[in-house]
Amino acid sequence: MSIHADKPLSPVGRRLPSVRGNALNGVGVRFPQDLAGAPAVLLVAYQGTTQEDVARWLRFLQTSEPDLTVYEVLTISALAYRPLSGRVDNGMRRGVPSVLWPEVVTLCGEGKTMREFLGDRGLAGASVVLLDSDGVVRWFSALGFTTDKGAGLLDELRRSTTQRRAAG
Repeated sequence: MSIHADKPLSPVGRRLPSVRGNALNGVGVRFPQDLAGAPAVLLVAYQGTTQEDVARWLRFLQTSEPDLTVYEVLTISALAYRPLSGRVDNGMRRGVPSVLWPEVVTLCGEGKTMREFLGDRGLAGASVVLLDSDGVVRWFSALGFTTDKGAGLLDELRRSTTQRRAAG
């Protein structure tokens, strides 16, 4: 047995699997299909304790790249919790300005697909995913925001955007 048997496979270089959820405004969202054509960041939250980390990432990205598409994605893994998703969304609506509701998405049931793809181990930080215009993960981090991680995401965003322009 390898000593790395419990280490999840990195999602970098792999296409995000198709998952569906609902934004707080009630509109259905499909990742990565609905993001085609432009890079985007997904801030994936697995539990309520990740909200502070998500807020740090949001502030950083809104300041550094205000035109970048950013989604906050809450994952609910088990279909058994689907009846509670409305209560969760209603609670989130009370804390999120309505102008941001289209960018806050709950994955109910399909959250398991996202968690498995990203290799969530139940840790407190959000998973941060930079997708290119084809839905391929170009950068990934977990375990909390740092300025170095933020700089790494921005570097990869600029690098992948420059490469796409040169190729197209």
